[in-house]
Amino acid sequence: MRIRGIVSFGCLWAVGSAAGVARAEAPSPASKVFVGPEGLTAAVVPLPPPAANQVLILVSGSGTVFDGKAVPHRVDAVDVGKMDFETTYHGRAWNTLVLRGGAYSMYLPGRRGDLLVVFDDKRTAALKPDAILATYQKQKNDGTLQTLAAFDRQAEVAQQEKAMQEIVAGFDKSCAAEPAIQIDWSSLSDADVQESSIASYCGEPLDTMRRMCEESKEAKTTIAGKVKSFSCSLGKTMQMELTGSTLKWTTSRSGTNLGEFARKYLEKAL
Repeated sequence: MRIRGIVSFGCLWAVGSAAGVARAEAPSPASKVFVGPEGLTAAVVPLPPPAANQVLILVSGSGTVFDGKAVPHRVDAVDVGKMDFETTYHGRAWNTLVLRGGAYSMYLPGRRGDLLVVFDDKRTAALKPDAILATYQKQKNDGTLQTLAAFDRQAEVAQQEKAMQEIVAGFDKSCAAEPAIQIDWSSLSDADVQESSIASYCGEPLDTMRRMCEESKEAKTTIAGKVKSFSCSLGKTMQMELTGSTLKWTTSRSGTNLGEFARKYLEKAL
């Protein structure tokens, strides 16, 4: 049974050391600093009463819109040994920090996948919670945090397109091709943009072709020669069609096994 409820922040979460993974057994100080790859740091400071089970997370060095912002989060126990630190980002629920299997990971806008973070005792000892609380009050008053939480379609689209470019770059490199890429954003509602990873939905055929190019020189030559442009739109069902040198991909939020679907079509059509 999945148990969901708000829990005491100070009693539940625990830490390891900068050389290991954070552990969920022993209690630890309330305010903490975690470190991750490429200079990433995250300071976590509880909000004072009357707030309960709420913390501020201030991220630095991530290269994302979260850097330098003291973002409020709710601490939510989703099951035994599992916690989510949840905020609202661009109008939707966003889990910035999660505890799973005794390890803490971060999810940040514009970064693909999770980033493992570990407790840093020296940075925690040097942390000044009052400074982060002051930053929070300032950003709350000047509208910075409200802007971050509100849905912004233009910013969301830009972020999704950036994530898509990572997939395109992998395809270009493996297939020695640079097809024109187009996403029909008019086919996506605000809810689609808000709730879905468009880079994943639209990029799966490109990632599938990347793997095909890496597996076979013949596939690499064929794909580079026949696919000169790629378009993606959202529909009710998945469809793929090669018209001339344009690969038209209609993805669907209800679709499953997108990569398998794309491979079966491509192996017949190319």
